[in-house]
Amino acid sequence: MSGCAGSPTTRISPYSWDDPYRKAENYESKNPESVIVTEGDLERNYREVARIYTEGRPKDKQEAFSLMRSRLSSFRADAVIKVRKKKNKNYEGIVVLFD
Repeated sequence: MSGCAGSPTTRISPYSWDDPYRKAENYESKNPESVIVTEGDLERNYREVARIYTEGRPKDKQEAFSLMRSRLSSFRADAVIKVRKKKNKNYEGIVVLFD
């Protein structure tokens, strides 16, 4: 099912259903502004745990990044890397936890 037109949202696809990321009990909630969102990679150790996708075509990159930050702060993720815009005008990235 999709959301209402004009209301962009996000979808998360974990790499493993039994990963601690899914349970989220091992991580503290984060301030959305502390979640790193970048089109590049990071120069620190991390573990890739999921992919995040925007749905509903955010109006621009800033809105897409904000949606990702807000969603992932409640899931206790540290960052989204390698974010790219897809042909359908949505964005996708790799969710990571720092080691």
